Amino acid sequence: MMSKLKVMELCCSPNKGGLELYYADICNTLHDECDVLQVVGQGSQIAPLLKQKPVISIKKTARYLPLFAALKLANVIDKHGIEIIHLHWNHDLTLVVLAKIFSKNKPKIMLTRHMQFPSRKDSVFHRFLYKNIDHIMAITQTMAKDLKRFIPEDVQPTISVNYLGVSPAKQADKQVIQQRRTQYDADGSHFLIALVGRIDYDKGHEFLLAALKIAKDKGLPFKALIVGHPMQESYLERLKQKVVDAGLEQQMVFTGFVDNPKELMQACDVLILPTIEETFGLVLIEAMSVGIPVIGSNRGGVPEIISHQKTGLLFESTDAQSLFDALNVLYQSPETALRYADKGLDVVQDKFDKQEHLNRLLQTLREVVDA
Repeated sequence: MMSKLKVMELCCSPNKGGLELYYADICNTLHDECDVLQVVGQGSQIAPLLKQKPVISIKKTARYLPLFAALKLANVIDKHGIEIIHLHWNHDLTLVVLAKIFSKNKPKIMLTRHMQFPSRKDSVFHRFLYKNIDHIMAITQTMAKDLKRFIPEDVQPTISVNYLGVSPAKQADKQVIQQRRTQYDADGSHFLIALVGRIDYDKGHEFLLAALKIAKDKGLPFKALIVGHPMQESYLERLKQKVVDAGLEQQMVFTGFVDNPKELMQACDVLILPTIEETFGLVLIEAMSVGIPVIGSNRGGVPEIISHQKTGLLFESTDAQSLFDALNVLYQSPETALRYADKGLDVVQDKFDKQEHLNRLLQTLREVVDA
């Protein structure tokens, strides 16, 4: 019988966004297959989501050279016989590399890269870090190409691609969906648009606002539900003021955080992701998994999810007119929207299955340790 791999899952991010929720999900899932030790930052918002114990907390008093935290982590590595450290937040790289150097065990290091990789990493410091990393798992082909382009070849870790996935989803009860729909569209006259995710400038809410203004000027009954938490309350207040200034209080509704966003998606006619440049776009495949047509901007990893005019629509990033045009296509042709939704569901099942993602992750962890 194969012994369980001793894996340290580490994420010291103080936030509670997609990256951190993915980390928590991976921790909770891998326990069946691996001997998992969970490490988070002090005051972590995701620690309560981790079902298994123990959860070890690390305090980084120095961001760029966290020596004391690395020494503590090295002791934990040796005490538990860790074979590989799987980290998720790029700001933890220095901590993990130093801990590897200080430890007797010398575990392998694998990074799942969730964010864009915007520039060449050729400084002495970055070369030192990447020389000590064994593998980087990218979540899109676009990201993998950037990693290979920007990390010098002589210190470049092995790089693989593993798309994120979702579990097979069930349609919500029709009565529940209708209740949700009625909550925001009492007379059934509106074309409901869902935008689900953190509220921040780069998520494109202002481009949606401008597209809604175009729709209002044309007399079209578009209404958008803005679902999620703000990164900064000050930005949310500025955005709300812009909504008021544009006279769109009835067209742009802020719901705040909701416990079951897939249920709310199913009460809408379309889900959009108007981000300036999205690394992946997990919310798109979540919507596709429940049969909702999707629209996304044409930059980053989104075109690897949406095949334009086949499984959804792409619009020109930051272009409100282009976004309006895409929305209007689905509003004017429900048959087209239904066709995209059906094809999108097929793609999710074939390309973005959660179990397949987990299988590849496990295989890669084992291969890195055995290399």
